[in-house]
Amino acid sequence: MENNITLSNRIIALNAIIGTLLGKLSVPVEMLRKYYSTVLERDIDMRQTWFLINAQLAFVFAAFPVDGPMVLRMACCVWFIHAVLLCKRHL
Repeated sequence: MENNITLSNRIIALNAIIGTLLGKLSVPVEMLRKYYSTVLERDIDMRQTWFLINAQLAFVFAAFPVDGPMVLRMACCVWFIHAVLLCKRHL
């Protein structure tokens, strides 16, 4: 019985730690959401923010490729096109 209580306490503590970390990691994304809302002059939600972040990251990988195989560079371009189309659909 004592082992079950100890395990439950550890799970509760782990959940609290994960919740705290996720809360702290979401602060920069929330700041970006507010920035994007200001730039776009309309309110956007977190999901739309993640679509914009995805498109920006895909652009970086597509526009500034390292000396890698052509297949990888083409995959990054496809990723970028897909990300832009998702932004267009959800924004």
